[in-house]
Amino acid sequence: MDTIAYIMLYFAVPTVTLLIIMGLAASCAVLALLLYFDSKGHHRAIRRILAVVIPVWALGLAVAVLPSAPQPDPSIPSGTFNWIPFMAHRERALGVEMLANLGLFAPLTLMLAFAWRRYSVLKSTALVLGISLCVETTQLLLRNNRASDITDIITNTTGGFLAAVAGWALLSVARSRRTPAIAVAPAALLQR
Repeated sequence: MDTIAYIMLYFAVPTVTLLIIMGLAASCAVLALLLYFDSKGHHRAIRRILAVVIPVWALGLAVAVLPSAPQPDPSIPSGTFNWIPFMAHRERALGVEMLANLGLFAPLTLMLAFAWRRYSVLKSTALVLGISLCVETTQLLLRNNRASDITDIITNTTGGFLAAVAGWALLSVARSRRTPAIAVAPAALLQR
């Protein structure tokens, strides 16, 4: 029995969901660090952090969604795509999985607010939609006991959009509180 199957047998919550929750917790710490460096105007530090954290997030995404599941999803046969939104959720309780899918792309869109010079909620949401489509297509083609589902695309994109809006709002508030250098310079000259 492989390690992932062993872990999944002893947790009430699927391993993928646990990975996503741990990733969200780590992302909160990274977000606090990014906000701190942004408030100090340390853009080089922000770029260095993002150069490490975004690839780590992508690796975590691959580990969470690409390996084969030890047990097939009973609601959707492997090798098929479920086009009916929320069908599996009607058949069994998947609230935790839905919340995990909402949070899956939140770290990426929050980090993109700091990475792109001209941040765009629409651009971030489109990127999440594209990556989510790629993930579901890969799961479909690999036939690895994973359910390829339109619900995952909807919830991933919705979560990415909400996080993109939150990232835009956080960055806007943080930057509006920063004292402009032009306003500080005349005050320093008056003190002489």
